[in-house]
Amino acid sequence: MSISAVIHEPQNDFEKSFFVPVSTESFFKECWQPAIKSLGLQWTALFSTGVDVEMEDVPSIFGELVLIKEWAVKNLTDEQKERMFERISGLQDKLPLAFQRKDAVVFIG
Repeated sequence: MSISAVIHEPQNDFEKSFFVPVSTESFFKECWQPAIKSLGLQWTALFSTGVDVEMEDVPSIFGELVLIKEWAVKNLTDEQKERMFERISGLQDKLPLAFQRKDAVVFIG
């Protein structure tokens, strides 16, 4: 299983094809969850069970992703960091694009 971002009830081809990989479940447990727990984060903690995200939630999620990256620099191997940073960058680049409709909802899980 893996964690990814998709748009709930897609309305057009772009929304139907919107898919952002976040992490495999094993990598999430191994690398993401220790950071989330250590930092006491809320949004990213919900990624493993699944969470609906609206446009106004994005800044809070991005704030947590920055903290996870800072934590990773000190606590993960170079290979783990590279893998995590690639996925975080993808999420930071693509998640805002999902909200071309004001009422769009993205499921991350």
